[in-house]
Amino acid sequence: MAEAKLSAPYPKYLDWLRYLSAFLLLVYASAKLVGRQFHVPPEMALRPVGSLSGYWLAWFYYAYSHTYEVILGLVELAGGTLLLFRKTALLGAALMLPVMTNIVMINVFYVIGVGAMCTSTFIFVSMLAVLWHHRHALVAVFWTHQAGEPASGRRFHRTIAALVVLLVITMLGVASWISAQR
Repeated sequence: MAEAKLSAPYPKYLDWLRYLSAFLLLVYASAKLVGRQFHVPPEMALRPVGSLSGYWLAWFYYAYSHTYEVILGLVELAGGTLLLFRKTALLGAALMLPVMTNIVMINVFYVIGVGAMCTSTFIFVSMLAVLWHHRHALVAVFWTHQAGEPASGRRFHRTIAALVVLLVITMLGVASWISAQR
């Protein structure tokens, strides 16, 4: 009887990172789902756009579409719920990493606030920690166990890939040239 290979023990700190991240995501999701996250006071709506800070520009942008707010809330709700259980934590971290990357960048480049920056960075780093714990499985799924082009057609596929890259570079060059002519 073959013995199953035991994986590395699940570190306790990952449990706490998952639980705290799940709590924070569920709080933010709830605020979005009830329409309280991206609230713009009426007196701000009367100000000229040029006088608004990055914070208020971002808030106006996200407050414009209630549907987007709800979708983002549902994604955070799903991610937070998946993080509550070890069996689904990897899926939750994979779902939330790109979302949290975007939120961290918004918080940095639109200067949303120190509290929001610390919270989003904590969740982002927690998602990286969960993914890092599963790195061997992820490398296997996305790299090791992927079939490459067959040897007989490898040259053809690499030529097509090179042409795609060359086409994009050419398009960027033409767009830059046209932009400089204006």
